[in-house]
Amino acid sequence: MRIKVLSYNILNGGERRLRGIAGVIRAQAPDVVAVLEANRRVNAMILARMVGMRLVFAKANSNFHVAWLTRMPVTGSVNHRLPGLTKTLLEIEVVWNGAPLGLYATHLAGGSDGILPADEIPLILDVLRQRADRPHLLAGDLNAIHPDDDIGPAPVEFQRMEQAIDSDPRQAIRDVLAAGYVDCFRACQPDAPGYTFPSERPWLRLDYIFACPVMARRLTAAGYVDCPKARRASDHLPVWAQFA
Repeated sequence: MRIKVLSYNILNGGERRLRGIAGVIRAQAPDVVAVLEANRRVNAMILARMVGMRLVFAKANSNFHVAWLTRMPVTGSVNHRLPGLTKTLLEIEVVWNGAPLGLYATHLAGGSDGILPADEIPLILDVLRQRADRPHLLAGDLNAIHPDDDIGPAPVEFQRMEQAIDSDPRQAIRDVLAAGYVDCFRACQPDAPGYTFPSERPWLRLDYIFACPVMARRLTAAGYVDCPKARRASDHLPVWAQFA
C-alpha cells in the first residue's frame, strides 16, 4: 500500500483561506498532512472536516502551533514541546503496511530573537534518534536552505531576509543530511529548483520531507504543488512525497 505525505505551511492559521487550502489538499489526495502555522485549533478542526481527515493538534511555545491531518488511524502521539524550540515537534504514529510508521512535523525558527534553525535541529535529531531503528519521516517548514540548492533573486521586500540567509544559510539542513536522512524532493528531482516561498514569486526552498534510510528506499516520487489555487491559498507552496 502506498502512502502520500504532504507538508503545508498554511500562514497564520489559514484565516479566511480555509476553503482554498482545503481545495489544494483535496486535489493532492494525501494520506497524511503536516500542517504548520496551525495557529487556531478551531480553524484546524474546520480544515480537518473539510478534507475528511482526523486532526492531531499540538500547542507550541509560540502562537505558531503544529498539527497532523490523517486518514490513517493514529496509534500514538507525543508533543515534543522542548524549551529550546520556538514552536514544537509533533510526533504521531500510524500503521502502514502492518508496521508502525513515525511521522514528525516541525516549524523551525525564522531567525527572530537570535534563534536560528541550526540551533534547533540538534534538539530534534535527539528526539528522532529514539526511533532510529524504526521507519520514520520528518516534515515541515525548516526555514533553511539545502547545502546544494541555488536561490533565486530576492524580491525587494525580501532583501533583508536574503541578508539573514547569507549569515546562516545551510547548516540546519547539512546537519539533517549528516544524520543520514534523505531529502525526498532532491532525491527525486535533483535538478529542479523546487522553490516553495513566497508562493506568489517563489525564490527559496524552505519546505521539506526527510526520510530515514529505511523509508528512503521506499520513496517513489516527490514534488511540490505550484498552481494558481496554491499561490492564493498561503504564502508557502506545499510539498509532498510518496512511498510504496
